[in-house]
Amino acid sequence: MDNDTSTTDYDVLIEDDFTDDVTEQCHKHDDKIFAAQFLPPIYSLVFILGLVGNVLLVLMLAKYKRLKEVVDVFFLNTVISNFLFLVTFPFWIHTAIHSWDLGNTMCKVISGFYSVGYYGHMCFLILLIIHRYLAIVHMGRFHLAAKTTYGIITSTWGLAMLAALPELVLSQVQMEGKDYICRFVQPHYPLGDEKFWKHFLTLKMNILGFLIPLFVTIFCYGRIKKTPRYKEKKYGLFRLIFVMTLIFMGLWTPYNLALFLTTFQEHLNLSNCESSYRLDKAVQVTKIIGNTHCCINPMVYGLLDETLRRRLPCLFHLQNNSDGHRREGAEQQSPTTKGPLYHSTRF
Repeated sequence: MDNDTSTTDYDVLIEDDFTDDVTEQCHKHDDKIFAAQFLPPIYSLVFILGLVGNVLLVLMLAKYKRLKEVVDVFFLNTVISNFLFLVTFPFWIHTAIHSWDLGNTMCKVISGFYSVGYYGHMCFLILLIIHRYLAIVHMGRFHLAAKTTYGIITSTWGLAMLAALPELVLSQVQMEGKDYICRFVQPHYPLGDEKFWKHFLTLKMNILGFLIPLFVTIFCYGRIKKTPRYKEKKYGLFRLIFVMTLIFMGLWTPYNLALFLTTFQEHLNLSNCESSYRLDKAVQVTKIIGNTHCCINPMVYGLLDETLRRRLPCLFHLQNNSDGHRREGAEQQSPTTKGPLYHSTRF
């Protein structure tokens, strides 16, 4: 788990200590100064926007969607993953300015929250895409019982925790320079396995966080586009999920690329000082960009979902309740909520 203060290699949810002497000599910039100057204001803004946006989304889902549909429950779980992700930001802000002084237990807990929040959000976006694919392509043959849905949700969180297990178990407090930091510590493997472990962590991020979501999105979208019903009807809900997934992947793709190049720079002839310096800065900047997903996705949902877009003023009492009741009947057939195009399981 990293707090963007490292002077060594990086992983998306961790900071490892596979130090390379040549790489270390090439780092001429002070990452601690960079983190202290830029991370607190940026992460504070992301934290505030993310907290407000996700709280509003929970209120809207509970008040106007009432969580009666499977997709609404899945969306709620993406919000929960955002909260797990967001709760770690104050700790990284504090560490960027000062140092980690909360001990090993909190280091593991916060690292685990960050990792589970990231992988949980990605898993539920994939689940939403698959759910829409089955509902549209296999319309009339697809049905989820309530017990099955809860089992899928539990299994999805289990997969997210499994993916985050290395960060949860192996994060520890270590001294770096004059500061204590919460970082991922390599297991006590033989010296010859250090590179393998480093490559494994990077490939884990690239495969789980990029390649699998990309493949699922392309496959499901391609099959849906080929269905005769796609041109006849407007599948607003699928477009909402598709856009949210594209934004999530778009925010994290630069980091995945920078992480891959940094990890395998020796094999790509990028191990000279100038390339190492550029890759190091690219990893820091792209990770900040990726971390903004927790505040951007709630905004996208609020803007693209027809029901929430119409109901948001009512939440702030800008419209009276009677006006809201008059609109309720018309919204029952919204392509992003009810009706045959929604084709979801009601609890």
